[in-house]
Amino acid sequence: MRRRFFIAVRIVTALGHIVPILAWCAIVPWWAAIAIGVGFWLVTMWRIGWLFGDPERPRWVVKLIDEPIFMHWGAGFLALPLLLIGIPLAFALSVGGCAPGALTATAPSMSFSSAALMSFGFGLVISGWSTWGRRRFVLVREVEVPIESLSRDLDGYRIAHLSDLHIGSYDTKARGLEWAEQANRLNPDLVLVTGDLVTSGTRYYAEVAEVIAALRAKDGVFVSLGNHDQWDAPALVSEIEKRGVRVLRNEWVTVERGAAKLCVAGLDDRYTKRDDIDKTLAGRPDGVPTVLLSHYPDYFSGAAERGVDLTLSGHTHGGQFGIPFISERANFARMMGQASRGLYRRGKSSLYVSSGLGTTGPPMRLGVAPEIALLVLRDRANIPQSS
Repeated sequence: MRRRFFIAVRIVTALGHIVPILAWCAIVPWWAAIAIGVGFWLVTMWRIGWLFGDPERPRWVVKLIDEPIFMHWGAGFLALPLLLIGIPLAFALSVGGCAPGALTATAPSMSFSSAALMSFGFGLVISGWSTWGRRRFVLVREVEVPIESLSRDLDGYRIAHLSDLHIGSYDTKARGLEWAEQANRLNPDLVLVTGDLVTSGTRYYAEVAEVIAALRAKDGVFVSLGNHDQWDAPALVSEIEKRGVRVLRNEWVTVERGAAKLCVAGLDDRYTKRDDIDKTLAGRPDGVPTVLLSHYPDYFSGAAERGVDLTLSGHTHGGQFGIPFISERANFARMMGQASRGLYRRGKSSLYVSSGLGTTGPPMRLGVAPEIALLVLRDRANIPQSS
């Protein structure tokens, strides 16, 4: 499967270089445009390979080499649909095609390469924003969550939900500490983190543990693991717990507020088949509302059947890539049939899926903002049923 995946990545990346080659043909001879395209494809494939191990490297390499390469990669894909817009515009312009003496026999070839150049230019602008802009601005979303017969002592209880930090080369410890500070300013009663703490490998375990240790809440911080945290899960858990934060792996704890209790449960990782929802929820005290940390949203159905009041998930990144302005409905996660972001209801149970904070794969976000969710528990009788 891994081999097929890498073959697919090579093919898809090659397709993303078609428009750039056509664009360069408007500036240089066709043979030079092809040579440049092949060179960029090889370099891009080389840097994509680094995503899977995320080795430590100087920040200037990340900023001046890796991120620009992925900006180019994204621009190539964006240029494909943009080309459909650019063609009629380019036909209206009397600009040259390929360099003198190369493919200048017909006006259509000249206009097509000009359209490609225009499309690729717009693609670079959008891709640059996705790489260096949208990723930086975190939204705080406050959502009221209805809980059946919630105790008065828990009505208004504030849970800060963070997910998919992916601390590593692209989203560093420094940025993670900024997220922690932003969450702390919300003055939460509880902070819950639902997995994918690092991007890849084991290099950044201490860094992400320091980020998590910087989180503050009246009733503590609890963490579950995701599929990206499985390179050496015991080592990661050790780094986190020696800093005073509890990692929940198929287990639950209770927190108290006045005379009321809240059960906080954490499901272990599905990718490594360590998950056991029945073990996770076994022995819960009767009449105590339950919040389940499950990195994958897919467990919501089973959680609802077992009487879980609120399930918190991530994993999908809200799609990470969506069509701006309509990304709530048009994003990569929804295309894959996944719950992308937001509050979902099933009977008396709720699911909140976070769009996460970091990225996986290309260090880019298009149309999908990183987020910290502030979930406010409310007695269902006190809020409109339509919510």
